[in-house]
Amino acid sequence: MNDAEETVGLKVDERDPDLLLYDFLKYLATIALLILGAVLSLAGPEAGLTRRKIGLVIIVVAAAAFIAIVAADRIVKLRAKGMALDRWVHWSRGACMWLLALGTGFFLSHWINGLD
Repeated sequence: MNDAEETVGLKVDERDPDLLLYDFLKYLATIALLILGAVLSLAGPEAGLTRRKIGLVIIVVAAAAFIAIVAADRIVKLRAKGMALDRWVHWSRGACMWLLALGTGFFLSHWINGLD
């Protein structure tokens, strides 16, 4: 027998919906952190954004990042126990998408209007 045949463990199916969801949530968390960096970089006094508007965008986008990270962690915990994913994990994907769209759209609309 060669070493390749003696590999212990399960072969991971790359099309497994749970693993795809896990990767997508990691992607959403990364995008949210990049958006936070962009907001903090572009939201200078010349952009005409108030602290309240910037704070609102930061809270909304940070909430998306937090939900994505917690949901990815939940996937790991449930898969380690051999349990199926619950509704909360699937709900969190949609919530992250909506929060990212809301925060980014709100920021861009006010930032572009402030450039005039």
